[in-house]
Amino acid sequence: MELEPPSDANPTQPEPPGYVNPLESSSRWYLNARAQVIRYAANVGFRIANRTEPTAPAPTREVYLDSTISMHKGREKIKVEVWEPPKVSTGGRPAVINFHGGGWILGQGTDDARWAAGLMTDVDAVVFTVNYRLAPSHPFPTPVEDCMDAICQITQRADEFGIDPCKIILSGFSAGATNTLASWLCLHDPDRFGYELPSKPPKLAGLVMFYPVLDWTITRPMKRQTCARPDLTLPKGLTDLIDASYVYPPLPREKRTDPRLSPGLMPDSQLKDIPPVHLVVCEYDMLLAEGNAFARRLSALDKQFTFRLVEGEQHGWDNPPPMTPKESVHVEYGEAISAIASWLGTKRETDSESMKSMKTKRPILKRPSYLASFRSRTAR
Repeated sequence: MELEPPSDANPTQPEPPGYVNPLESSSRWYLNARAQVIRYAANVGFRIANRTEPTAPAPTREVYLDSTISMHKGREKIKVEVWEPPKVSTGGRPAVINFHGGGWILGQGTDDARWAAGLMTDVDAVVFTVNYRLAPSHPFPTPVEDCMDAICQITQRADEFGIDPCKIILSGFSAGATNTLASWLCLHDPDRFGYELPSKPPKLAGLVMFYPVLDWTITRPMKRQTCARPDLTLPKGLTDLIDASYVYPPLPREKRTDPRLSPGLMPDSQLKDIPPVHLVVCEYDMLLAEGNAFARRLSALDKQFTFRLVEGEQHGWDNPPPMTPKESVHVEYGEAISAIASWLGTKRETDSESMKSMKTKRPILKRPSYLASFRSRTAR
């Protein structure tokens, strides 16, 4: 889940200079208990949202993949939902392997059901939503390694899933977007990190990243100060929990340069090999500055990329409170899907009719009539 920003009535106050995260000295049991409470609330919110008209489709099946890369190895540790378009296909379909958001402490693959629906409808893609294991129980780098495992094993089973292994794209939201970039980097150069991969990784066709974390060396106060509206950024209690849960044992900010943690800091020698990128950032997000910096690096290296700034919106803007639709979500998902279609060398064609046959989330919750005309500012 992309974590809901504070409202104007409950603004975030930036941390004072020299702020020390009080949760870094807390027990893992305590951090896990706090994370569980937030997970439960988020899960309820998404269940409601996915049942709101128009309802989101349900995955067609689930598979469980082995953990082979992480130190926490084991059989069938990584759950993956598979979303298969209903229309019959005679050839290998493109595949999008998606990683959900949630600050590495919460979220699940079905959070991105509407994104999966758009990909199935408009580019006839098989979508895989990866439930990588979460902190505090599984801190860095386990979530990234689970994503790597998923990419390799899905590619290895391409015939089973009816996908073309030469047409695989990664996508992600927030923490999942960070996993997207970090996974590509590790698969591109596994020897750097001492990884033995379960199979040969694919040559990826592109990366779609919605508001990623790219630089963990920047302190939270500094991130908020670079934002035009620090009062609209995620609350300190939440960011403290994320930081203490995911980076363990704690590291000083200046030492958080591992590109699996801060993939925006990868050297140009590796960045020059990156596949096409579609990067989406939000105007009132504490991650905006690092997103802009990464876009400048891509531009300086003359890489193929598209860049979208969603004006007037906050982190996780595409997951609003249930029954509050935003036109900007349709716009930005559409722009991302158009970028994917261009990478694949195909046209973006909407197949709404066959999609109507897909099983949806039930029961359907009717949207109140007074919300029917709600609109949000779109990106320009």
